[in-house]
Amino acid sequence: MILFVNSRATRAKNRRFPLSIMSLGAALPPDTTWEIVDGNLPGADVFAEICRWIDGQAGGGDPVELIALTVLPGPQLVSAVPLSKALKQRYPSIPIVWGGYFPSLYPAPVLNADHVDWIVQGQGETTFLELLEVVRGKRDPESVLGLGFRRPDGSHFLAPERKWVGPAELPDPPYHKIDVAAYLQPTILGRRSGVYQASIGCPYACSFCGVISVYGRREKVQSPERMREHLSFLATAHGMDSLHFYDNNFFLNEAHAREIAKAMLPLGLSWWCEARVDALCRFSDETWRMLKAAGLRMIFCGAESGSDEVLRKMSKGTTTAQIAEVAARTREYGIIPEFSFVFGDPEDPEREIDNTLHFIRRLKAINPAMELITYFYTPTPQRAGTYGDVDPLTGTPTELDTWMEPEWVHWMTHEDPHLPWLDRRLKDRVDDFRTVLMSRFPSIHDNELRPWGKVLGSWLARGRWAREDYAQPRLLRHVQRLARRTPDDRQAYGHLRPPAETEVPA
Repeated sequence: MILFVNSRATRAKNRRFPLSIMSLGAALPPDTTWEIVDGNLPGADVFAEICRWIDGQAGGGDPVELIALTVLPGPQLVSAVPLSKALKQRYPSIPIVWGGYFPSLYPAPVLNADHVDWIVQGQGETTFLELLEVVRGKRDPESVLGLGFRRPDGSHFLAPERKWVGPAELPDPPYHKIDVAAYLQPTILGRRSGVYQASIGCPYACSFCGVISVYGRREKVQSPERMREHLSFLATAHGMDSLHFYDNNFFLNEAHAREIAKAMLPLGLSWWCEARVDALCRFSDETWRMLKAAGLRMIFCGAESGSDEVLRKMSKGTTTAQIAEVAARTREYGIIPEFSFVFGDPEDPEREIDNTLHFIRRLKAINPAMELITYFYTPTPQRAGTYGDVDPLTGTPTELDTWMEPEWVHWMTHEDPHLPWLDRRLKDRVDDFRTVLMSRFPSIHDNELRPWGKVLGSWLARGRWAREDYAQPRLLRHVQRLARRTPDDRQAYGHLRPPAETEVPA
């Protein structure tokens, strides 16, 4: 038996289908049994559940032979490290393998940890199958592409990367292995929201993006018809009424967008996706109308900067004029745009921040419904040059225990990276701007701020916003603190997090 573990990455109310480990399990041979242990479910005790499986299977014909964890940077890493340590201490003979973005981007600290035996870099379905042969003594580990491990002398072995396959070449998602209803939670899109991924990878070259680091400049898609079949099952059999697509680039081009719209139209679902502003600018009015009719309610775009010069340095391949055009087109068709921005240009952070804050004001004027997502730049290992020509590994920890410290969790989550060119004064400037903007225009995502707090905050922020006065908005932060129902949820998935603009220190 194989145990796939989705260690805790978010609060239970924000749980979503564990798509990555579902895909791994579906790729196993029929005679290999497997189960999912998800630490994001309500009341989950991951260690106890894994122990129950191991102890229950011991002495029988199908003992647990491998424990596989998917590990994202940030909160999930913080959960995975102590869990792996505890499991290795109690069951030293059972191999532990890590896969996912963290071991793919930062293999060395994982291989330095004696509680992790193997890592899978990049796409794992085929590599994991061959790893099973290694564990069963049937294959030389150095022959497995995408595999990493620690040799007996302590040195690291990292195999060349494996050519990965698209979703159309993988089995159907094994929804029978999870309690689907337990994952269909309310969001602003609907009462029973799910998630789905119709493609893998991204063909662009943004020099700050971890997706490009792991997959290269490639994207592989499945047919909209196959996607429709899966989503129709979830809607019909389980009552799913809305969903977030987890594709890094949902529309390849306009023709592909129209095919998706045709596939989605009969399903009656409300949905969110991520798309490029340059691609959206090329869509005709008819395509926009089709997408709106097919249920598109929100669209996330990586705007990243209010400076065309910085966008070029990022290898983004887009312009501020295109971003502004998408703001206008989404307003015209009643689709809410989410624009993300990355603050902290290594060469001239103050000028970049000034340009971008002014640009955000311009976008808000073009489309008042615009939602803002902000990050501080964290250098991420790249295949080619890194944005700002900085070394993304300089100063990063070599041990997992250090990665768990608050400083490095803030690095991984882009919340407060310690960088020589981005001091506290500049970060405070961005944070103060966000506080004023999100007080003046409360986010539709934020259902934790009581209605009176939104009304009062908007009224108090009116003058500041008009004067472009963002400095030290203590009163606005005090209102947010008093009006918040629960502490800010920093462990929500990506765009589902309450906006950072309403974050208030305790």
